[in-house]
Amino acid sequence: MNDNKIYILILILFPYLYLFPLTFQFIEMGNDFELLYYSYKKYIYEFLLVGHFPLWSPSESLGYSLIFNPFAQYFYPLSWILYLISYLIGDISKHLYLLYTIFGISIYNIGQYLWLKSLKIDIKYCLLSTLIICIGLKINEILRFPNAIHAFCWFPWILYGINLSIKNTNNIKSFLIIFLSTLLILTAGYPYYILYALIFFPFYIIFVSLPVVRQFLNLEYNFYNYIKSLIIIVTAPILAFIIVYPWFEGIKDIMEITRDRNINDINFSYIISSNILDQIGSWIFPPVSFAESNYYFGSITTIILLLYFINFTQEKVKNKIEIAIICYFFLFIIANYQFAASQNSFLFKFIWEKIDLIKNFRAFARINILLLPLFGLVLSFALKKIIEKNLSINFYTTLFIITTIILIVQIYLVEFLNYENNYWDTWQKKRLDAAAEKFNFFSFIFESYNNYLYSFMLIISSSLLLIFKKFEIKNKLNFLILILAISELFILSNLQWSIPYQYYDANGYNKLNKDPIKALQNSFQSKRVSTEVKGNTYFRSDRRFNINYFDNFGIDYHTKIYDSYLKRNGEFKDDLDKETIKKIKLVWGLNEINKKVFFSKKINQINLIEFADEIIKYQDNFNGVIQVNLDEYDGDTISIIYNSKSNGYISFMDNWAPGWSVTVNNQYKPIEKTLNTYKAVKIEKGFNSIIFKYDPWKK
Repeated sequence: MNDNKIYILILILFPYLYLFPLTFQFIEMGNDFELLYYSYKKYIYEFLLVGHFPLWSPSESLGYSLIFNPFAQYFYPLSWILYLISYLIGDISKHLYLLYTIFGISIYNIGQYLWLKSLKIDIKYCLLSTLIICIGLKINEILRFPNAIHAFCWFPWILYGINLSIKNTNNIKSFLIIFLSTLLILTAGYPYYILYALIFFPFYIIFVSLPVVRQFLNLEYNFYNYIKSLIIIVTAPILAFIIVYPWFEGIKDIMEITRDRNINDINFSYIISSNILDQIGSWIFPPVSFAESNYYFGSITTIILLLYFINFTQEKVKNKIEIAIICYFFLFIIANYQFAASQNSFLFKFIWEKIDLIKNFRAFARINILLLPLFGLVLSFALKKIIEKNLSINFYTTLFIITTIILIVQIYLVEFLNYENNYWDTWQKKRLDAAAEKFNFFSFIFESYNNYLYSFMLIISSSLLLIFKKFEIKNKLNFLILILAISELFILSNLQWSIPYQYYDANGYNKLNKDPIKALQNSFQSKRVSTEVKGNTYFRSDRRFNINYFDNFGIDYHTKIYDSYLKRNGEFKDDLDKETIKKIKLVWGLNEINKKVFFSKKINQINLIEFADEIIKYQDNFNGVIQVNLDEYDGDTISIIYNSKSNGYISFMDNWAPGWSVTVNNQYKPIEKTLNTYKAVKIEKGFNSIIFKYDPWKK
């Protein structure tokens, strides 16, 4: 029992030690980490400190839902634990958020260890294979997506819960593990992995239900117990889904009016599609693979797995459980590849045409994440077989052949293929080159990750493995394997999406603001900006509202209006004259006038310029008669007073979404939409007290 506690502690701490350059702030996580994830945590936390639960985000794409934005991870329980820790510490720093993200790997480690252990695998091999999976490129690649790591980390826990249920050892425990893990996956804010779960877990339930697997677990077949276990396995996630369903409904509503979420174009699903080279690279040579899909675990791991598979083919008497596991492993790789290589798969096209659920997902190469638990399972058996020298092959000859073939392939890829991997060159290579320039004396080490480092490590790994096996140093072989894997992958795992520490926040824009509502009100009074967007730029833009939208993420009608006049980098299109630009700036609050609320006689204009001409007619739009009660403005509610000289409309240039309501003189009125997207309401001549309010649970 004490050993088990020590192993759990190792599994928790190991990711922090392995990623110590990130843990101790020598570098920090880049790519989408800050703008797509941390910015939302910081935004929500600042408001929570003053007792306000923000539901709408006026700072991005001219308004977008916060509570129903998956990036905000609003209902994920560990987020709220993070907020509590931040409160106790006094701030929610980017580094604290990174530590929280790395903890996702620790959660995964414990889950995989317990799952493998429940399959009656020797504890030392459960531990070793889990640590090797933790070292691999794929699980560290998604550190830039905190929501992704905190969704996937619960997958092995569900596998563990399924095993407990099948064994009927503790029905309450198995139900709770599956229920809570499913709840955490559903609320983690990464829809891709929810789809992947629907593919992954049915496969595993079939596998673990096979008679040979049940026999391996010493389970006698009992129809009643089996049905009871299936009821637990099915009802636990259904209950979790029922609890989360109202939130999902809100997400569905906002997605229906979000850009490119209902385009039904298979080319969208083809974006970042895997191929054969990508898969080969994931086994032996990362530079020809995509970081999105690469699951490389190091030369020593590849050697061990290949030795194991070759040995298996040569065994005269094959272990039935190994037959089942290896068949399951390869069948799943084949099935997984049909999705990962979406652009090159006839099966994917067929499924895409038949199932609407997958039509608005892209980057299916990411589905390779599902291979990690299975690699852990197979690797456990392979480690035991290799370390304990229970082999049917000539170890030395086979090792030599494997090493030679891999070397030939690697040399071909480096010297003769001339394959340009834009993904590697754009992201990984430039980081390695930057590190080589900074650490000039060791530049050859960083540069070698673009070519022959893997060949060098292959030779080292094969040689040391040969020596250890030759002299039968079995008690140290597991330690050697771990050290070799760490030595090869440490630099790449840490650097693949990292940037220098405080690369972007030299001006202190991430400092805590203890009065965020006042800051938001000041932002409302300031002119908006139109800058290039790769997430929520509220903090980077000195807490100003950005009208530009992130990639394909923003209210559809607004993004199309935006694209009519501005480029994706936030600049006006070259063919616009000065007068047109002036009108656009007026309507969107991009000039010093910075008005956000306007009166007009009508709102049926067909474009932004016509609407600008309409509001320019009325002096009340510029003389301060239309009053916004800033003391009540908190992003979710805006109060407007206007004594109108005639009937007409008040337009608030902020996007509409389901959940917005409006009252005029305390009477609910139908909410209108200017240019099909901006909030408006019809008013009558005389005094009008108008309140727009975002209350997503009142639709």
